[in-house]
Amino acid sequence: MRNFSLQAIVRGALLVLLAGGFLLPLVGDAAAREVVDMVGRRIDLPDPLQRVYVASPPENHLACIIDPSLMVGLNFPLKDRDRKYLPLDLWRLPVIGGFFGLGHTPNLEVLLRTEPQLVICWQKNAIDAQFDDFLKRAGIPVAYMTLEALQDYPRDIRAMGRLLGRPRRAEELAVYAEETLRQILPKVADIPKSERVRVYYAEGADGLSTDGRGTWHAELIDLAGGLNVHEGDVEDLYGMEKVSMEQVLLYRPEVILVQDPTFFQRIYASPQWRRVPAVKNRRVYLIPRIPFNWFDRPPCFMRLLGLKWVARILYPQRFPLDIGQEMREFYRLFLRSELTAEDIRIILEKPQGEHHG
Repeated sequence: MRNFSLQAIVRGALLVLLAGGFLLPLVGDAAAREVVDMVGRRIDLPDPLQRVYVASPPENHLACIIDPSLMVGLNFPLKDRDRKYLPLDLWRLPVIGGFFGLGHTPNLEVLLRTEPQLVICWQKNAIDAQFDDFLKRAGIPVAYMTLEALQDYPRDIRAMGRLLGRPRRAEELAVYAEETLRQILPKVADIPKSERVRVYYAEGADGLSTDGRGTWHAELIDLAGGLNVHEGDVEDLYGMEKVSMEQVLLYRPEVILVQDPTFFQRIYASPQWRRVPAVKNRRVYLIPRIPFNWFDRPPCFMRLLGLKWVARILYPQRFPLDIGQEMREFYRLFLRSELTAEDIRIILEKPQGEHHG
């Protein structure tokens, strides 16, 4: 997409709508139900709700697994490798875009052609005010979510279920979230600070971008009881702070979690990285990302499984989890996908013949 401001895009789309006479309420005279979004706004929605657009990936991914038949579009294209693990309803959808990262905005003309009855936005988007005004003038209700901290996911999943009119499905997922947090967090709380594993989160093709302690993007390290070696900027929404190789060497991480597969393939052959304790001891792990990332980029519901994965990596004796079995349960419940042993190997990106445990 060209680097136009959202304000210019909104103005152009409104002119198109005015010329075509499309600025009419899309809810119409259908039966309605009132809901309250996560910032306390009361919204009238058609009942039944049939067409929903979600403007940011974390909320989009959650809505997709609560009821994919409601979705009118995607934030970005599906990858071929992911299709096997996602509901068929998602394959036919247009890519509308959304708000994720600097410079990303939805295609408003494509959005309006899908005739959404509800648009769900993430509260933290600084440009939502313009988008909200556009939707108001187009007669489309907008609701806000505060989906962020993993510990709030039980509440947030239930809130999404209420918005979509699918409380029973949301309750199943929220219960899993609660059980996962109860399984991990109390045991983590007992780990003395002096015994916490030092962890570096390696992002980018060179591994020298990262997110620090207490940030949204690296939250799983904190929750799983690791000590994130990078203090970082908690206020930076987009993250990926640059660090030097010298700084990584000073950090002395015992475990490295890697975001980029290309970097993961190179790290053990690098003379510089071989000086890092985690590399010396072969405790470098590529973060799974099928069909969505288990850790970050975007930080979505897959982090519930990712929390178990990270906890087992850091403290295998304290968390002797069978990751293959955990994956089967999670994918069955959230994605309605039955995993084979080969699926598990592919998702964990293990070489053929290597055990997934």
